[in-house]
Amino acid sequence: MNKFNYDLGRKCLIAEGWVPKASVNEVAACLRIGNERSNAAVPSILSMIKAKDEPPTYFKTNKFTYAFQAMVDSYGIARYREINPAVFTIVTFPYEFGIMFGDMGHGFLLFLFALLLIRKEKDWEGKKIHEMIEMFYGGRYLILLMAIFAFYQGILYNEFFSLPMNFGSAWALQVGRQFDNTTFTRMDYTPSKTYAFGVDPVWKGATNELLYYNSMKMKMSILVGVTQMTLGLFLHLMNAIHFKQWYDVWFEFIPKVLFLMCIFGYLCFMIVFKWCTNYRGEDEANRMWIKQNNWTTPQVANLSADALFKGTNKAPVLLNELIFMVLPPPPGEKDNLYANQSVVQTILVAIAFVCVPIMMCAKPALLLRDHKRSVSRVRHTEEHTDSEVAPMINDDGHGHGNDNGNGGGHGHGHGEEFQFSEIMVHQALETIEFVLGSVSHTASYLRLWALSLAHSELATVIWGKLMFLLISMQLPGDNFFLRAICVFVGHSVFFFFTLLVMMFMEGLSAFLHALRLHWVEFQSKFYKGDGRIFLPFSYHKLLNEEE
Repeated sequence: MNKFNYDLGRKCLIAEGWVPKASVNEVAACLRIGNERSNAAVPSILSMIKAKDEPPTYFKTNKFTYAFQAMVDSYGIARYREINPAVFTIVTFPYEFGIMFGDMGHGFLLFLFALLLIRKEKDWEGKKIHEMIEMFYGGRYLILLMAIFAFYQGILYNEFFSLPMNFGSAWALQVGRQFDNTTFTRMDYTPSKTYAFGVDPVWKGATNELLYYNSMKMKMSILVGVTQMTLGLFLHLMNAIHFKQWYDVWFEFIPKVLFLMCIFGYLCFMIVFKWCTNYRGEDEANRMWIKQNNWTTPQVANLSADALFKGTNKAPVLLNELIFMVLPPPPGEKDNLYANQSVVQTILVAIAFVCVPIMMCAKPALLLRDHKRSVSRVRHTEEHTDSEVAPMINDDGHGHGNDNGNGGGHGHGHGEEFQFSEIMVHQALETIEFVLGSVSHTASYLRLWALSLAHSELATVIWGKLMFLLISMQLPGDNFFLRAICVFVGHSVFFFFTLLVMMFMEGLSAFLHALRLHWVEFQSKFYKGDGRIFLPFSYHKLLNEEE
């Protein structure tokens, strides 16, 4: 009752508060029930008033979406009617976690843990449990999705506790004294024969295993990162359209998208283009052409550049291609990905450079113009009003020359409220942050590659250096009981390190890195996060706080 206001005229208590629009009828029904039960002589009246303050933000959640919304709210509360990132986080967060934690075995163990927490809902819901368990229990559905995506990525990586599974590879390991353990022969010579789904298991034993996985996961991380940042920019567009901030549409969204696409969108294009180019087929065609013409090595060296296909030896390094967009290479040291590549890259760099001053100067200049127009309009209106009122004032014989001064002062006051220097500095900082952030944020997504590779290699070490060495240890006399002890110890050590290192430490690391990618790289593109949350009034909550 101490939060009510007393109306002296009507002699009643007035309470003001925020109510979700969908709950207005429910509140009215509760007031009606309260009047009937209390037999009040004067009924309670519910009326909607127009508030001057910005309303608080309220998102209705359930037990599935609660954890995702809590993650977003930890960064900052959305402004009223601002796009809620939690809707997209439901998919993107577990997916990026799965990229870094991809393994079918580890994903399955995490899935079992999530099912255990979900199964305990009837026993634990609404009850006081240990705060450590409560933290995992609150995010049980988040853990469930993380496990599903980790299992899915494990299928793509073809890893089950770091071990590959063979479901129809076109290659086989050649066994014999004349072969080493990294020599493979092709079993199926069909040109289009590829592994059914995910990575071919023969890569796990190849001498260039790390080179292949590094290249694949690094490029995949760039594609995922640029896609998510582009999504963030389009959400910025939707916010601007909803709030009718048209300058943000034309002079922030469009230049930002052009800048990002001209540099890093083009990098994604080069990645896909290089993936789709059959350099090995070009090598085979070159060998056949050289054999058909009986060319010698000196003759091949003297051939023109167009006489043969480029092949793997002249496949461009994409990192160098990105650098060559800004810093032209020395003559003869550049391997083009396609025809007229230099012309296309020059145009893209020019567009990106033009976008920077547009992002920095256009919006502040237009806001200054609009402010000057509004000030001149106010002055014109006040002068017109003063000229109409002046004869009546003069008839009274009183001088009111200060009125014009107040009018001028009012206009000047508007000029003082509009700080062009602050707006310009703010816009310049935002532009610099976006330009530099486009580079740093794209590089930051490489953590998907780094964590995924570290997870895979660490699991391989735990299997190969702990379990496999123990169970394959040479024993005197090949004693059965000693062998059983070694197998037991090997499995025990393997599962201990799997649960402690891979599941807990690696899982926590992947979770925190995925959280950072969403808070910084994704949400910074569109999310202000400076709103205030809706806190409903609750006697139960107040009584619990007092206890």
